[in-house]
Amino acid sequence: MSIEWIMVNDKELTATLYNSNITLNKSSSYYFDSAYKVIVGMDISNRQILIKHLSKEESIRGNIDKNNLLDIKIKPSYGRISSRKVMSEIEKTFKLDFSNHLKFQAYWDNTTKMLKIHLDEVI
Repeated sequence: MSIEWIMVNDKELTATLYNSNITLNKSSSYYFDSAYKVIVGMDISNRQILIKHLSKEESIRGNIDKNNLLDIKIKPSYGRISSRKVMSEIEKTFKLDFSNHLKFQAYWDNTTKMLKIHLDEVI
């Protein structure tokens, strides 16, 4: 017997950027269910926002400046990282306009435990 299982969570990973937060769809937030904290960075040359999953041990080890650590709130249908400072930096660096929200595709890099948000195309 040859069985092919049906993937029910085949939804694309997305992130929506607002002037005060990054909201991850359910598929994207799944990767942060066990995150204690996150850090957010920018890959300017590749036009990407990077969100790194951190365990409690990684967060308190001391090699990451505590001012860079952000909370992530995981709800049943989305995840949210709130920081006006972070969003202001992203808006300035990539010359975006968050007066209306902007939704982008993302993908999970399992090697680095990071969600990478591609800023090339609004969806």
